[in-house]
Amino acid sequence: MTITLGYWDIRAKGEACRYLLRYSGVDWTDRRIEMTEEGYKSWYSEKLELGLDLPNLPYLIDGDIKITQSVAICRYLGRKFGLVPGDDEKDIVKNEMIEQEAVDLRAAFQEILKKDQFEEKKPAYFENLEKKLEILDKYIGDGPFVLGEKLTYVDFMLYEFVSQIRKLTAERVDKAENLARFLQIFQELPQLQDYFNSEKLAAEVPINPSFSAFPG
Repeated sequence: MTITLGYWDIRAKGEACRYLLRYSGVDWTDRRIEMTEEGYKSWYSEKLELGLDLPNLPYLIDGDIKITQSVAICRYLGRKFGLVPGDDEKDIVKNEMIEQEAVDLRAAFQEILKKDQFEEKKPAYFENLEKKLEILDKYIGDGPFVLGEKLTYVDFMLYEFVSQIRKLTAERVDKAENLARFLQIFQELPQLQDYFNSEKLAAEVPINPSFSAFPG
């Protein structure tokens, strides 16, 4: 059966899941819900009819497997497509730590997006971001991926959340040379080239909702 991924028509927390599905080459349905009054009504009318244990967005349906929560979806797709660490406990720990670091980066970014607080919160956010990126950059090292040559689902999460932040402050992200190189190498993955070169990407699907301080 075709996999279905449902999410709002923005990048936010859903795009890393989409990258994993694009990379895999499997057939899948990209169910996008517009962030309009009509879109909200559509989602709220269907959310309890999908058989989801914890109805939310994003959701993924793969036969009788039904998942919500973006990290749980990424982990599932990582296992499904062989994009997980091997048996080395140090690799597993590193992968899981950077998974959560990526989640924290996204959460801190999201925290400043209210229009009435954006300008006030930006200076402190930028100061803390530089410190976080410096530490993360050193931990990742030469890469090219989180676990060196081994590509895992965490690379998809890290790429997406750091590239979202880069839209806001490219100069700060690019100072982290290992991270900047990681972003470039990820964009050159052959399985994603068609997408990264596509008109769909050129149309710039927004990172955040239009009502946020930084739609991106």
